[in-house]
Amino acid sequence: MGEAKESATGEVRRFSGRQESAGQYGLGMVLLMFAWPAAWYTLIIYVARPLMVPAAGSTPTWFMLLVMVLGPGAELAAGLLMLRHEGGSLSYAWLQQRLRLHWPRGLRAWAIVLAVLVGAFALSMALTPLNRALAEVPGFVPPAWWPNASNPTVEVAIASDVFPDVRLAGNVGFVLLYLLIGLINVVGEEVYYRGFLLPRMRGVFGRFDWVANGLLFTLKHVYQRWLYPEILAGALAFAFAAGPMGSLPVAMVYHWVGNFLIQMVFIVKAAAGL
Repeated sequence: MGEAKESATGEVRRFSGRQESAGQYGLGMVLLMFAWPAAWYTLIIYVARPLMVPAAGSTPTWFMLLVMVLGPGAELAAGLLMLRHEGGSLSYAWLQQRLRLHWPRGLRAWAIVLAVLVGAFALSMALTPLNRALAEVPGFVPPAWWPNASNPTVEVAIASDVFPDVRLAGNVGFVLLYLLIGLINVVGEEVYYRGFLLPRMRGVFGRFDWVANGLLFTLKHVYQRWLYPEILAGALAFAFAAGPMGSLPVAMVYHWVGNFLIQMVFIVKAAAGL
């Protein structure tokens, strides 16, 4: 009877590994933990950009990469500082336990990992037309200078459409730089939102904390709100991986695949002259 019940509730619980020891935040603190990064990104993009980039024309690649470092870099630093404030030693053994730095075990667990990845990717692709529709709604229209990579009103066919000011042919250095920045982006956001913050949300949201985490992470992207539909699909997958599945590394893989895999393929092809 017990085995049947476990089978009915799904394999996910068997390898969840959730940490209940993290102190719980109230609703106000949870909202604050999502609000300050939104304000930080908004400050960089909408306040600092006009001071650093000429008003005319598109946003240069160097500024886009700078945002991709400063944004998640601040989130990673904040996450580590608050983990240290919890009393953690920040040793690998402590972080492995607190952040759930575990890979799933068993074929059934990995089957769930693959199913969620494929499902989230398919849902994200299906929601792409909604991005275009939302980008035409007043209040959601991207600025004219917004980078093509995340502007649904612009058709992107090749890597030079995303990086028009970078000579990509033979540019191995840029390939490695973009790979590194992508890893910083993923690690920073996942350590903060899913590693540090998600376990502290159960007191308010109960077993649906991962759903709340995905929704709030989506809303946090108010600075590029025309991408809400696509972001939501990925955000829920990331939170599900780190929460019920109990694996922050899987959440990081999902995040990197969703945000950077296709772009990396285009960049590598361009660098190789293909």
